[in-house]
Amino acid sequence: MAESLRPWALAGLSHLYLPEGVEIVAADPVAEAHSTINTPPQTTTAVEMVDETISPSAWPAPWSTLASRVRTPPRVIITYSSLADDVAGAADPARRKLFQSILSFLGWPAGTTLFWPISFPTGVDPGPHFASDLFAAGVRHFEIRHLLCFGSGPADRARTLFPQEDKIVLVHAAPAPEALTPLLPHELHQALAHLKGLALS
Repeated sequence: MAESLRPWALAGLSHLYLPEGVEIVAADPVAEAHSTINTPPQTTTAVEMVDETISPSAWPAPWSTLASRVRTPPRVIITYSSLADDVAGAADPARRKLFQSILSFLGWPAGTTLFWPISFPTGVDPGPHFASDLFAAGVRHFEIRHLLCFGSGPADRARTLFPQEDKIVLVHAAPAPEALTPLLPHELHQALAHLKGLALS
């Protein structure tokens, strides 16, 4: 299943409706009755769901590398579209400086946050798992309650994985790093003011 179909599958889509071009064939009542009697009912879906539970021992890099560095249980996960590239050896200096400034502004104790990718690094073979499944597995494993998603894409995907009406994992959206990088310090603080007051307890 293509990664682009994952949000539809998680939202419960199982069939596609084709309003035109569908050939209607009259059914044979005798054959239909025979089939009904002798054939057990079957449930089919257009999209096969993938098991959302992935053991930490099966996490590939960079997730396995990041998990091995955890010393205290994190309470907040931070993610953005290019995070996988940044933690896989292709870090952008401007983004690194930006998130150092963000963490300094938030003022949370060391170990509170965990940077956790929601996509694979560029050019990496995804193997048998979806990036969104690995992301969700980390959220569950570390029992995270707050997700800080920088950019509309990661925020939308996180809301699909963790519906907000459940109020189990809370998704907090923020502008993408590209929009925050050119801001002056006071502008950056204004853009992220809604995050500073999060109740992490």
